[in-house]
Amino acid sequence: MSSLIGQLVANRYLVESLVARGGMATVYLARDQRLERKVALKVIHPHLANDASFQAKFVLEAKTAAQLSHPNLVNVFDQGTDGEITYLVMEYVQGITLRDALKDYGPLPPVRALEMLAQILAGLAAAHKAGILHRDLKPENVLLADDGRVKLGDFGLARAITAHTSSSSLVGTVAYLSPELVTRGNADARSDVYAAGIMLFELLTGKQPFEGEQAVQIAYQHANSAVPAPSSLRGDIPISIDKLVSWATAKLAQDRPADASELLTATNRLIATLKAPKTERTTVLDFDTSQMSSTAAGATEVISRGDATELISRSDPGARVIPSIPTEEVSPVSFATPVDATPTTASQRSGNSHTEVISKLDLEGELEPSEQVFGQRRVGLKLLIATLLVILLASGAGWWFGSGPGALSAIPQLTNRSVISAESQLSLFTDKVILENQNNSSIAKGLVIGTDPIAGSYVGKGSQIKVFVSLGPKMVAAPNLKSLNVAEATAQLLAAGFKLGAVNSWFASAPIGQVYDYQGSDGTLVAEGSAISLSVSLGPIPVVSGIDQAIAVAAIQATGLKVSSIEQQYSDTVATGKAIGLVPTSQPLGTGGSVKLLVSKGPNIVIMPKVVGETILAAQTLLKSVGLVPVVNTDQLQANWGIAKVKRSNVAVGTKLRAGDSVTISTK
Repeated sequence: MSSLIGQLVANRYLVESLVARGGMATVYLARDQRLERKVALKVIHPHLANDASFQAKFVLEAKTAAQLSHPNLVNVFDQGTDGEITYLVMEYVQGITLRDALKDYGPLPPVRALEMLAQILAGLAAAHKAGILHRDLKPENVLLADDGRVKLGDFGLARAITAHTSSSSLVGTVAYLSPELVTRGNADARSDVYAAGIMLFELLTGKQPFEGEQAVQIAYQHANSAVPAPSSLRGDIPISIDKLVSWATAKLAQDRPADASELLTATNRLIATLKAPKTERTTVLDFDTSQMSSTAAGATEVISRGDATELISRSDPGARVIPSIPTEEVSPVSFATPVDATPTTASQRSGNSHTEVISKLDLEGELEPSEQVFGQRRVGLKLLIATLLVILLASGAGWWFGSGPGALSAIPQLTNRSVISAESQLSLFTDKVILENQNNSSIAKGLVIGTDPIAGSYVGKGSQIKVFVSLGPKMVAAPNLKSLNVAEATAQLLAAGFKLGAVNSWFASAPIGQVYDYQGSDGTLVAEGSAISLSVSLGPIPVVSGIDQAIAVAAIQATGLKVSSIEQQYSDTVATGKAIGLVPTSQPLGTGGSVKLLVSKGPNIVIMPKVVGETILAAQTLLKSVGLVPVVNTDQLQANWGIAKVKRSNVAVGTKLRAGDSVTISTK
């Protein structure tokens, strides 16, 4: 609905640009002229605006979301109708969805995934506290603001919490449906908790736990299979996180946390535990797991502590086993000293099996006894001095390299850690930490990219260490690609340092083959070097108004579209049997998409009934029943309309009229 751009809705909201388009509604960036602020304007598609049940659901979403106010929820400001436009005014959150982030950057580090979940749960807990279920928790409905905020939105399927909120059909995305929703259609707060657990699995692994070609296959797995441990797909995930996922996604609802608040408390405890220095960890998991699934039992987590390795049994987190460290056999150093001054003969030497001592007598001849004693004392003194020197040097070197100025420490791996965490780790051996900001497309804003010297390098105590902190990707303007063909647009993207993303073709008002929309086309800055997807025009939707039904169907099919249904409507301008127009069943509409064909039944003609002689009330009822609008001309009190008779009508009995025409009845 690009025609809304530039329009003033409800004499208040000036539509500036398109934000997103879905199957049921289009979201625009608009400016609230009264309060001078940017807002998100959600407008349902015209073909749905006339559906009373859908419109009621849309209004319910507004009322439901308006009850909530929390930093991690998208606020709703207003709702209304302006002519054919039914709209919802929401807080504008500039950024991307969590789904976009997972596609662009892949799974998150374990602690970062928990921190992301905690913000989502904080918003969800506020909804549960207000007595509201979300029922459609998924990455597409989580917004990541450019300023770092995480917002949960789209309460389009939300309902008030009862003991068992039921639904006649499965709602929400099937990948996140709880077993009780699949099997019984019943949901409570623990169904949202299950979806949150599935989201955590996806944040950690980049994949959903259950996959299949058809939705029914995925639903069957939710109902009959346990969610696998994330560590089975990624080896660096601690067992404590496996347990948290297992608890949140337990097959039986009663085995899960009661609501988002309980899961949030456990998540925050686990974050604090995993962020603590390893030498200070007293336990891996600090929340009650007595109600958790047994699928996590029996595994073992390894935690390195200094020179030893500690094994923690998953079946008994309190049981720890320190494996013995094998000692290396070292031959003792022996110093050979003479026992006495008696000369040792060659025959005696040859007969000795122990260490042989050769005295100076054997080499130079016999010495005087006094010379022998003095020589022995001098040798002993030298040995004593040498031994003392070795001890002193060893002690000094041990102090120098162990705790003195010469102590060396290895720089830890700090990538994807917060600045506070990095500074805390480095403070153990230096206070000379320099922070330097850099753009980075793969590390989230505010997290550490790396260090100089690099991780693993040995540095002396007090050495200067530079820590590079991510500013996120550098945001730049995309080149102007509108009215270009795909080849020309690709050349422009590559020249500007971008990559070509997906190329999708849709029916649009632009000429065939031209680019009419792309990421950044509205002036929004995009990440430098990112892949930009193109929307290419297939030409306008076929115009079939005024042609025969059969010809209209053939024309539609010739363009690659399908006619999903044919609906007959009254028309004062189109002859009977001729096409009135097309209504797309989805937006945007591409090749293979479906449309509804509207065919004229001609004008809605009604016959004027006999009303003279009837009471005023009876005449009104009769005229309304055939589609006419009664106008009463009387001097009778309204209390007497059930008695007073109609004497005249401005239209004769049997006259052909169009539905909606007015008829004046009179008692005079």
